[in-house]
Amino acid sequence: MIYRRISFVCALMTGVLGALTLIGWVSGLAVLASIRQSYIPMAPSTALAFTLLSLVLLLREHPKFRRPVAELLIVVVCLVAGGKLFEFFSGISLGVEEWLVADPAMFGAVRTGRMSPITALNFLLISVAVLALLKVRLRFWAGPMTALVLAVSCVVVLGYLHGTPLLYGGTVIPVALPTAAAFILMGSSIIAAIGAECWPLRGWQGDSTRAVLLRWFLPAVVLVALAEGLLRTHFLTGWTLNPALASALSTLLYILIISAVISQVARLVGRRIDRAESERNAAQAALEALNRELEQRIAERTRELSAKNQQMEEELTMARELQLALLPDHFPSVPQSAPVAESALKFFSVYQPAGKVSGDFFSVFPVSETGVGIFICDVMGHGVRAALVTSMMRALLEQHSGSDMDPGRLMTQINHGLHSILKQAGTTMYATGVMVIADAAKGEFQYAIAGHPSPLHLKRHEGRTTFLELHGRAGALGLFSDVVFTTTRATMAPGDLLMLYTDGLFEVENEEGNLFSQEDLFKAVDERLHFPTGELFQSVLAEVHGYSQRSDFDDDVCILGIEMACVLGAEKRESGLEGEKQNQKAPLDEEAVPEPV
Repeated sequence: MIYRRISFVCALMTGVLGALTLIGWVSGLAVLASIRQSYIPMAPSTALAFTLLSLVLLLREHPKFRRPVAELLIVVVCLVAGGKLFEFFSGISLGVEEWLVADPAMFGAVRTGRMSPITALNFLLISVAVLALLKVRLRFWAGPMTALVLAVSCVVVLGYLHGTPLLYGGTVIPVALPTAAAFILMGSSIIAAIGAECWPLRGWQGDSTRAVLLRWFLPAVVLVALAEGLLRTHFLTGWTLNPALASALSTLLYILIISAVISQVARLVGRRIDRAESERNAAQAALEALNRELEQRIAERTRELSAKNQQMEEELTMARELQLALLPDHFPSVPQSAPVAESALKFFSVYQPAGKVSGDFFSVFPVSETGVGIFICDVMGHGVRAALVTSMMRALLEQHSGSDMDPGRLMTQINHGLHSILKQAGTTMYATGVMVIADAAKGEFQYAIAGHPSPLHLKRHEGRTTFLELHGRAGALGLFSDVVFTTTRATMAPGDLLMLYTDGLFEVENEEGNLFSQEDLFKAVDERLHFPTGELFQSVLAEVHGYSQRSDFDDDVCILGIEMACVLGAEKRESGLEGEKQNQKAPLDEEAVPEPV
């Protein structure tokens, strides 16, 4: 707001000065145009240009202000100034100023009532500055243009102050003192209108040390230089003093004034520095106290976290032990009375949790004298939540495994129970799984798959590996309660191996980010088709580790193998068939043997 007022007052003073000059020319009062009779007066064209530009500055923020009108006035001023410069450099008179002052008086070797070429140049510069002021995007150009006009005008004013006006006594029209004063007023109006956000006022604003030094030193240096020049010109030279003494006195005065300014600035800046130092020391002390308090809190918090981590580690260790206790510690023999080494079905397992506890679970349990149930599942994610769901899966398996030995119906019952538990808990979890019922007497197995990676059937008697066919495949366990799983039947020959696994075994990335896929796993198993089962599992694990260049897995890994050692009752059936053949041949032999004589 203060800059707006300054701009308005300076523009108004410029307009008044131009109007007074025009009145002086019309009325014949030359003093209104020149301040003193011995000074050259301001030209009427100059006064008209100042009046037009001041009118633009005064009406710039008026609600009814029209920019095209202002631009037209600026163009008029530029045409007048440009015409004067054309006359000066070409020597051709356009006759424009003769309309205003047809028969001017002489001021030395030049005519009065004519615009100076320096004035014309200043009008061009300040017109560009006013035009830039009207356009927001070009406003930053107004400062440099105005500063140049102010510099030229100050040189003219200094010439008048020192009694040697610029270009007086020559053939070039000099700049009148009122003209220079009007340029200074108009330049001040433009700089104030630009505001503190643009150069040159931008560096003066604020409480920074730089701004304080500028506000004190720059005006002081200018005033001292002016005072020293005026003192030397108007006083010391009139006293007929020795030149050395006059120079010493002026220098002493300069030193005294500068010393006073420096002392005042040092007091202000020193006070700021002392206050800043005091505040810095107080802030440093507060920061040190805060650091000590923070260190104490961190130490206490660290101890608390260490204790809780220790407790959590112990609880996780206990949970791991309990989870491992839920897994089979030995596998059943088939038939149940047979020694383990003579079991018709042999079992192999690999169990590697990614953390303390796992989301993978498997179980092997007898269902009849010659039949065994095999269940493997992989709960979404891994960690404590997944481990809790595996405990639910074991409970549901134990609850329903004695009632129905059909894999599809058994999986349907487990899915319904798991969905009810998760829905009541208000959480979204799921598990994939495979249920297998293997019968060593029939040489076959039944299975059902719930969104789980398809198991591998290693048909060693045929020399090939296949995926189990996924007839009637359904979704994962726990997502929907009305899912019905289908049972599929397949045969196993002696030496065949059924390999069940979780996806943590093959969803492994190498250093380039490439995935060890299920097809890669199939190929690795098929290449080791005739390996002993335990050696096969370890060899496949070694290949996966070699692919990832890591000794661990990102996800839980569980592998379960069921190998058909022999088919129960096959030898008895074969011996029975041979006996029947012998009985059929016996009567023929008796007829062929002659009776003794």
